[in-house]
Amino acid sequence: MVFQKSEPAAIFTIAVCAMWPTVINTAVGVRSINQDHLNVGRVLKLSRFKMLTKIIVPASLPFMFTGYRLSLGIAWLVIVAAEMLTGTPGVGGFLWQEYNSLVYSHIILSVVTIGAIGFVLDRLMGLVETRFKTT
Repeated sequence: MVFQKSEPAAIFTIAVCAMWPTVINTAVGVRSINQDHLNVGRVLKLSRFKMLTKIIVPASLPFMFTGYRLSLGIAWLVIVAAEMLTGTPGVGGFLWQEYNSLVYSHIILSVVTIGAIGFVLDRLMGLVETRFKTT
């Protein structure tokens, strides 16, 4: 796989922009765990791994998925913006080309496509979330 010069910078930018909602929501989720649950784990003398897998992760999972959904949306927006800035092929690059050419029907098509893909990504993450909630 051959990268263009701008691709590593774009990947780094996407990662830095998209990671914060997940990090912050996970931290909030862990902080919001009921102290009684943690005390039960201590009374049962659960190992750190068992405490993590049986108490901490299940209790903070809804917060984590909220962060994942927010991060996915931000990542999608940053991907489109990075394509516009670097001129790489994709919906962002196409949008930028059509904007410079003043082809309004293609601009509207691009914006609707970006919105539809974002909506589908959010729905897919919602399906993954419900799958994890039922297990």
